[in-house]
Amino acid sequence: MILVFIITILYSCKSAIKKIEIIDSRANFPSIISQNIFKNEDDIFNESEFLENIKNELLINKTCLVDYNLKPFIDKINFKNFNDTILLADLNIKSPTGGIPLVYTYNVKENDVIFYNLNNDSGNKLISFQISEGSFPRFIKENLRRKDKINSSFVVTSDNTLTVQISNDNPLKNLGLFKSKLRVKLKKLSNVSVKSEIYNDTTWVTKKIVETNFDTIYNVEANNKFKLSSSLNINSPSKLSIPVIIKKNNDSLISWAYWIGLNSKDTLRFDDSKTNPLSLLALNELNNSRLDSKISQQLYSDNNDIEINFENYTIDRRTLNFKDNFSVYFVDNNFSLDLEKKAQISLLNRSTLNDFDVQLAITSISLSPVKIEVEKEVGEIKKYIKLTLIGN
Repeated sequence: MILVFIITILYSCKSAIKKIEIIDSRANFPSIISQNIFKNEDDIFNESEFLENIKNELLINKTCLVDYNLKPFIDKINFKNFNDTILLADLNIKSPTGGIPLVYTYNVKENDVIFYNLNNDSGNKLISFQISEGSFPRFIKENLRRKDKINSSFVVTSDNTLTVQISNDNPLKNLGLFKSKLRVKLKKLSNVSVKSEIYNDTTWVTKKIVETNFDTIYNVEANNKFKLSSSLNINSPSKLSIPVIIKKNNDSLISWAYWIGLNSKDTLRFDDSKTNPLSLLALNELNNSRLDSKISQQLYSDNNDIEINFENYTIDRRTLNFKDNFSVYFVDNNFSLDLEKKAQISLLNRSTLNDFDVQLAITSISLSPVKIEVEKEVGEIKKYIKLTLIGN
């Protein structure tokens, strides 16, 4: 019999522990609400359990955040005909001395029901006990006798402050004689409702993002030298017509330029497509910066015997920094992008005696898109519904 009794006791304890674990797991409402509704595609969402968890979370913490996607379910949450009892005070005190009353204040709302209990557990009288709603007294009891008990209630008329005042103003009692031992208990019964509002939360996460950068491409489209014979020389031409050709490619053309050296001494090197004087001029014009005076001197060439005629086939904008023998053009339209032949340059030697060696160079600047993968901190905005329990 003793063995059977021990086995029964152990089994009962095991069951009780298991029940406590279940209750404790259900009390972990924040984790329940924060986890996904469906653990996998085969899980069935239990709507009633979910709503009950939300309500319990609100009762415990007064507020919670729920994913905005659950709004159809959130709209079903209500606390209709639900009252919440709050213990405002449970005091064991002695009556005040020195003529200064004891004062306690509490916030209350309209239609709250206030229950109050006062016990005088001593053999000495209490001069005054008063409960006020705002400045309006709702209950006054004077000369509370020994062993007296008060149990009553009232309904709050508007959102206000509840004040409990205990006074024992008497010449002898002010000296600390004939104190009363009191027990005061206050409870509030409130109607409960739920307020919802949209709440946006920004979470910063590191993500890999593909960005498009642009490399600047410098090209020397042409660099040729010609001889312009005198106008009386019938064996060699005294006039040349040279097209300005910019080859099409996958890059985005943003500028093109030409330069003409009109004398044998006026020659430029174009071994480097970026650092030659004409490309530097175009880059400075694009950046709206001042060109070094030495480069300007290198670019300038003048010959009164050579006539220059320039025909522009585009609607590109010529920059303000130009001379008869050089110019830079900005490409800011789609029409010009489709034209390989941008212009025509004609040179005529009007001299009857002198031949001239001339140099013609054409350059271009383009932007080439380059996609690179970078890691960046990105703000992800997640939408929530913030629920707040009000009325208690």
